[in-house]
Amino acid sequence: MGLPLIRDEDEIRWITLDRPEIRNALQVEDLDVIADGVQSAGPNVRAIILTGTGDRAFSAGMHVKTFADATPQSARESISRVRDCVGAIRLSPVPTVALVNGYCIGAAFEMALACDLRVAHPDVQFGLPEVKLGIPSVVDAALLHQFVGLSKAKEIILTGDMYPLADFAHTGMANRLVNASELRETALALAKQLGSYTPQVMAAQKGLFETWLNKSLQEGIDASVDVFADLFAHPETVRAIAQYQPAPRR
Repeated sequence: MGLPLIRDEDEIRWITLDRPEIRNALQVEDLDVIADGVQSAGPNVRAIILTGTGDRAFSAGMHVKTFADATPQSARESISRVRDCVGAIRLSPVPTVALVNGYCIGAAFEMALACDLRVAHPDVQFGLPEVKLGIPSVVDAALLHQFVGLSKAKEIILTGDMYPLADFAHTGMANRLVNASELRETALALAKQLGSYTPQVMAAQKGLFETWLNKSLQEGIDASVDVFADLFAHPETVRAIAQYQPAPRR
């Protein structure tokens, strides 16, 4: 139990936060392992599942000792590594699924938001308690308002309180809300579905989401035309079109 575990199961890479004795709280060195686990995924990895050991916590976020006695310089270095780790997840060309099996707090909550999809059970609680330590919520907490709206995002961040994920089921924060006993099966099925599509289209579509978020509407539309056309240079695209079978009518 210590550094995150990286394990490939068929074409799915599992990244497991592995400090259950402290609710899978993150150390700074864990961030580099997670980022490398995402970025080193080769062509044989078609999807990534991020989860935590045990049934109590996905992760309690960064261990509080990370910022004890920190200086402005050391704090910048630590939070920059959080940024780089979460960014690696969000920008990965490989589809990512967060299997949220318990408490999901702080930087770990940001990691879950950065994943493409999230599978959780109704008893999961999440929060961004940074203000209670006198520090702001940063990095991919910036994504929160896209899920819950600006007013609710302000409440969650400014109060630092814990919230039951079930209360936000309608927001899409959890793409699948299932019983705890069904978490692994559901996350794996979702990852395998995403992994069954061509890596080129997954990478292209994920890249377009970033373009749509960061560019004007017209720039996003124009970029999508280029991406669409460019994909026809890949043999796998041509093969996928040839093999496609529409679902039968009911």
